[in-house]
Amino acid sequence: MVRGVERICFTFIVGLVPVMALIIAKDWPVRASIVILFLGSIGVVLGLVQLVFDYKGLRQRADAQRPTFDVEALQHEGRWGSLEIWGWLLGLFAAIHLIGFLAALPLFVFLYAKVYGARWTTAVILAAATLGFLYGVFEQVLHVPWPEPLLRLLFHT
Repeated sequence: MVRGVERICFTFIVGLVPVMALIIAKDWPVRASIVILFLGSIGVVLGLVQLVFDYKGLRQRADAQRPTFDVEALQHEGRWGSLEIWGWLLGLFAAIHLIGFLAALPLFVFLYAKVYGARWTTAVILAAATLGFLYGVFEQVLHVPWPEPLLRLLFHT
């Protein structure tokens, strides 16, 4: 019984976050608040649904068997384990600073897909989709100002 009340309280407190975001963003200009209003309203609806589920769980018998969704922890395969992951991330970080974000991320997606067994067509399609998404959303819609890559700064003078 106490566990069910704790779940309801936790869900309520977490559900207050999108409510507060909606309250804060309601006075902003539409262009600045559209994402907050959209995602916040989804968060409120999902929070209310979770509250209903928590309340129904509280009313059920305490000894009822509930399914568990435990997943075994991932085991690192290979000699290097998580060092390989950090190598990819540091390489992406270096590439972003050297050649720029719009070039580095599709290149990263392509190389990662090829190294881990993707066919050429799959790797090219994934890289092209990444470039299209980045350019379409961040460049054309949001007009994100990208910092100058280091290689362009070095060869520009």
